[in-house]
Amino acid sequence: MATDVLTPTLPDDVFEHEGLWWRAKKGATSTFEESVAARALFLDLHRDEVWNPWRMEEEAAGLERAEQIMGEWERAEPGFKRKTKRQLDAEMARWERDWEKKRIKREALRQKNLERYDAEREQARLELLEQQCILAHRTTEVAKLRSAESYPAMDPARRTNQVAELDEQIARHKAAVERLTPIVGDPEDVPDQQGYLPRDRRHSTLYIYRERRIQEVRELRAKLPELEAQIKDTEDKAERSKLPAQRDVKKWHLDKLLAVPRLEAADMCADCTTPAHGHGYVSPPYDWPCVAWPGQRAIHAKVMQMLEASSKRRAAEGPAAPSKSIPQPLAVVPSGLPIAEVVQRLQELEEQYPEAEVRRGRANRWELWHKRSDN
Repeated sequence: MATDVLTPTLPDDVFEHEGLWWRAKKGATSTFEESVAARALFLDLHRDEVWNPWRMEEEAAGLERAEQIMGEWERAEPGFKRKTKRQLDAEMARWERDWEKKRIKREALRQKNLERYDAEREQARLELLEQQCILAHRTTEVAKLRSAESYPAMDPARRTNQVAELDEQIARHKAAVERLTPIVGDPEDVPDQQGYLPRDRRHSTLYIYRERRIQEVRELRAKLPELEAQIKDTEDKAERSKLPAQRDVKKWHLDKLLAVPRLEAADMCADCTTPAHGHGYVSPPYDWPCVAWPGQRAIHAKVMQMLEASSKRRAAEGPAAPSKSIPQPLAVVPSGLPIAEVVQRLQELEEQYPEAEVRRGRANRWELWHKRSDN
């Protein structure tokens, strides 16, 4: 027999939202809809604080108003009572005990993993991940080349040769994957030298990535207004032509960082401080391969050897002869200004450089130079 679920009837001055009852306090000026929106904003900003902390600063006025509205409403369930300090302290103590139990369990597992650490398997795992990534890249590349999606105007004979070369590479990478797979087994079950599994390390890589992203966003937000001011104020043509490109690059980088959604540990690479979806060989959509992969480590080592050899060579050759500096004016008054402003600027510069002389410069501008020597 079906059982009817009784829905309680709310008093006239009580409102329900997501299972909770609310009543306006005496003297409240906000509506229930405003209180719901206020709580939603309050929760959204605090949940997002760990990822986009600048939102708390940007929406400070909205947050203050939301807190004011929330203070005008109270819970209205019959017999509802807020937890006492004693109850809250007891709940916090339970959380701490549970956390300590989990920590002890994790440490025991780490010690157990240390016993089965295998350096060869650890390196094989990194090589397997690299080979899988290359294989996926080459497979996509050859499919687009074969269908003429890539380079549609390519000579057919050349296309055939390149497809054959890629097929050979794919065969080699498939063989490498087949060789490494039985050695590695489950890549997520390979402990490192400290006994940590990949899932353990992802919490650390997420923390580092998150803090680095926040720092970079703050630095870029501070730098962009400075660049805009320099673009507006600079009078040097060469400098003015370079600054917009610098601004655009930094703006692109800032937009890219702000567009990153909140990530969880599972989204991260276990071996470097980069989101796993960013690993690949074509940008966009990828950023770069993992720096821990053997092929990337070999490239890095080779580059460092080249830099070291170059540094030693420069040291053996001795310091380079100083380049002859090009004389520069002490100050410049640009062309196109009203006569009165030109005269005013020249008078101000005369007080600053009483021994200087005025010359006509390029682009009809006025330049102040050190007075020419009579010798």
